[in-house]
Amino acid sequence: MRLLLVSLFIGLTLGLGLGQAAQASENAPVAQVEAWPLQQTGAMGSAIFLQDRAAARATDALLARFGGKPPEGLIGWIAVQEDEGHLVRFLVGDLDKPRPGYDVLVDKTGRASAVIETLGADLSEEHATLFRARNTAASGVGALRCAARYNSVVLDDPDSDGWLVWLLASTTDANKVPMGGHYRFHVSADGRTVEKREQLSNSCLDLDRRQAQQGGQTVGLMTNVIVAPQPLEVHVFLSLLNRLPIYVMAGDKLWSVQGALIREVDTSKGR
Repeated sequence: MRLLLVSLFIGLTLGLGLGQAAQASENAPVAQVEAWPLQQTGAMGSAIFLQDRAAARATDALLARFGGKPPEGLIGWIAVQEDEGHLVRFLVGDLDKPRPGYDVLVDKTGRASAVIETLGADLSEEHATLFRARNTAASGVGALRCAARYNSVVLDDPDSDGWLVWLLASTTDANKVPMGGHYRFHVSADGRTVEKREQLSNSCLDLDRRQAQQGGQTVGLMTNVIVAPQPLEVHVFLSLLNRLPIYVMAGDKLWSVQGALIREVDTSKGR
């Protein structure tokens, strides 16, 4: 396995790495993005995965309830972490005056409950603010649009009283892994203002998950990062989502991302 990793590392440096470096020189990133300590990055990526999975499972449940089509008047959703998993609340009404429509509880294993109709209930200020933060971020996507559809995740900002919102490039192709095109937004506590917008890659990059197999072994996917000196939470998310190791060249080092576990790979051994 170590020899395979070293071979992949050399291939990345001489092949894919140079190709992306050339692209980066033509489209230099505006700025380096914030990177948390590795353990915190792993925890953040895990939280993104769990919320994204909950939203997906809840959406499947809602569509099944309504014969494969979204119910009339649906304007979006929010996902709120609870002790037993996530409450995914689908909203109806106007964007500036959302109302509860349908709730789905998704437990920690990803199992969705039956759809609960909540039409006529009041929406709490916290839930309204969370929805507002999501929409505020969505209005700020820049020119780098790497997918026809973006999924969103909203979490508390650990460094302020505001929100972190991710817009994640998504795909319906089971073999495609969107490594590029993801965004992170820092949004004010009232959900109305984007305080910082971070582009988490310098270009679009879709990888074929079938390339993770070599010689009958699951080796993983390779990419590189030039906007940060280490892997980011989106790499943790993608590793969990695709159930694959992801190896990231960043800061002149090779990193292994296996779910929430991020570690530096010693490429000097096995040569």
